[in-house]
Amino acid sequence: MKNLKKLVYQYKYLKMDLDELKEQHSELTISFEKEFSNIIKRDGNIEKDVPIEEVKNKTIQADESVKDIYKKAAKQLHPDKGGDEEEFKELNQRYKSNDLLGVIDLAVDNKVEFDYKESDVELMNNSINSLQSEIEDFKSKLCYVWEYGTPHQRKQVLSTLGNHFGKPITLDELNEEQKKKLGLNLENQ
Repeated sequence: MKNLKKLVYQYKYLKMDLDELKEQHSELTISFEKEFSNIIKRDGNIEKDVPIEEVKNKTIQADESVKDIYKKAAKQLHPDKGGDEEEFKELNQRYKSNDLLGVIDLAVDNKVEFDYKESDVELMNNSINSLQSEIEDFKSKLCYVWEYGTPHQRKQVLSTLGNHFGKPITLDELNEEQKKKLGLNLENQ
C-alpha cells in the first residue's frame, strides 16, 4: 500500500506539472508568434503554421484492472448518484486512455475501495511514464525552448523556423532582444 501512495503522489505531482505547462503553453505560443511575426509573415507565408504542437490519436483497449476500478469509481462519481459531473468526465477520460493510476487517483480521492494486483504496478508505471512523456513533449515545443532554452537551443529554434519556411533566418531579421537571447549582444555589456 505504501508503494501505491508513493505512485499516486508522484502521479498527482506530474499531473499538476503537466496542467501548468498546458496553461503556460497558450501564453508562450502567443508570445512566440508575436515575437516572430515578421518572419512568419515574410514571403507571403502567413498561412503556414509554425510547427508548435502535434496531435496524437491513439485508441487503447482498457486493461481489466482499469475497468474494475473504473466501474467502482463510476458508481460513486456518476452525477445521477450525486457525484460531480466534471470529476465523472475526468474519470471517463482517464479510463479511455487506459490511465490506471489516474483512475486510482480519483478513486482514492473519493474514498472508493478497490483491489489491485502486483501485476498492476507495471500499468501504474505506464501512467507515470505517459505523463513524463507529455511533459517532455511540451518542453520540446519551439515556443518553450525559445523562452527557456540555452542560446544554442534557441539557435536550433531559428534553424527549425528557417527550414519550415524554406529560407534561413538571418541576423538582420532579428531584433536586439532576440539577439540577446542568442547570446549575440555581449559586446555591449
